[in-house]
Amino acid sequence: MSLATHFFLTPENLRQIIEFRDQPAAVSSSISLDLGINRVIATLSREKCIQIGKRMLPIPEEFRTSEDERTIYIWRAQAWEKWQTFDEKSGKYYKMVFVQPGKPPTIEISGIKMHITQNGDPEQDTQFKLKSLKQLQGHVLDTCMGLGYTAIAASSLSKVKEVICCEKDPVVLEFCQENPWSQSLFRDPKIHPLLFPVDEFVTTLPDSFIDTIIHDPPRFALAPELYSAPFYTELYRILRPGGGIYHYTGNPNRQTRRTALAQKTAQLLLKTGFRQANMAYAGVVARK
Repeated sequence: MSLATHFFLTPENLRQIIEFRDQPAAVSSSISLDLGINRVIATLSREKCIQIGKRMLPIPEEFRTSEDERTIYIWRAQAWEKWQTFDEKSGKYYKMVFVQPGKPPTIEISGIKMHITQNGDPEQDTQFKLKSLKQLQGHVLDTCMGLGYTAIAASSLSKVKEVICCEKDPVVLEFCQENPWSQSLFRDPKIHPLLFPVDEFVTTLPDSFIDTIIHDPPRFALAPELYSAPFYTELYRILRPGGGIYHYTGNPNRQTRRTALAQKTAQLLLKTGFRQANMAYAGVVARK
């Protein structure tokens, strides 16, 4: 799988550029052009370009006056573009969103954010979900890969042998290939990303093959099949006895629902055969 190397500009970068825009001479500064993973010394030249060594990246005038706190720009084909796209096939709009300096970005799909970032960031959100399981080990199934942060964090644990992760959306996979924070998906030998719907993939696995399941699906309205009894039956079948599952539910439509989605999910998991289905961070944890 070919991975491209790109430069990125975030609102943090643009604030630096605005700060130095009126300087009479070129100004050098430490800057990150890979979303906060590394920093380099770059020069903001009098020609209104970022200069890194011999490489010159122009800064359009509208960037130097931007007050947008969410948009990330990516350097492609010798030009800056907003890191977003509209997929005509699915009718969905995808936007990579800046959250905090030095933290991984999240993605919005048709206005719905993939991570809980109201009082934190995607990294923190991922850790809270994993800690809900208390222990991860053996063969882990990440049912809905997204940007891969969960799979990457799980693979770093010593007791985890491998992480199999499914993602059915090719557009999301393309964002992963560009995202500096997602690169371990393709480089870590413990991680196996699959472009495949998880409800189809689980039917191919043998009984009791998986030790831990991390089920972080889209909202119920977007993927009701991933909240269904037939799907839970398959998850129960492939999970080893004593194995754990974390199921993200969030709390959509809490104003109108008589019973919270997490409670309904716990009840259905219990009916499927799972035990100890308890409320956890933004979801439910259960065991076989």
